[in-house]
Amino acid sequence: MVPSNSVLRALTATEINTHFPHAKNICELGSGFGGMARYIARHTNTNVTGIENMIFSVCVSKILDLFCAAKSKTVLGDIFKYLKQTNEHFDIAIAYLGPTITPKLLKYKDKFDVLISLDFEIPELKPVRIIDMGYGTTHMHGKKYPHRLFVYKTKTC
Repeated sequence: MVPSNSVLRALTATEINTHFPHAKNICELGSGFGGMARYIARHTNTNVTGIENMIFSVCVSKILDLFCAAKSKTVLGDIFKYLKQTNEHFDIAIAYLGPTITPKLLKYKDKFDVLISLDFEIPELKPVRIIDMGYGTTHMHGKKYPHRLFVYKTKTC
C-alpha cells in the first residue's frame, strides 16, 4: 500500500475539473484509507466510490467518509471482482495499483470512460495526456517510477 501524496491528489482533481467537468461518478480502484477518494469528492463536483480489499483500510476509510457529506463511500472487495459484477458505469476510474496490476484493468475498460493511472502506464493504451509532477518517485519491485498521471480515454467520444 502506497498512499497518494497531496500533489498527486491535487493534480488529479485539477485534471478532472479541467478536462472532465461533467463527470459525476468516479471510482478509485485500490483506495486504501480513502485519501484520494475524499479529496476528489471534496474538490470536484462528483461522487466517488473507493474500492479496497483490506478490511482495516476500509474500516478507517468508512469512518473518515462520514465527514465527506455523502460524496465519498468505500466498498470492501476485490476490484476485479467488483468491476466484473457491478452494473454501475463510472465516468472516471482512478488507479494507483502498481505496474503488474494496472494493465489488468484493460479487461474492464468498458466500465469507465476515462482511466487516470497514477505513476504506472498501461503500455497497451495510448494516453491522451501524461502529467509529470517534476519530482519524486514511487519505488515498486526494486524500480523507481517518477510521479506522473497517465490519462486514458477508454471510450471514444
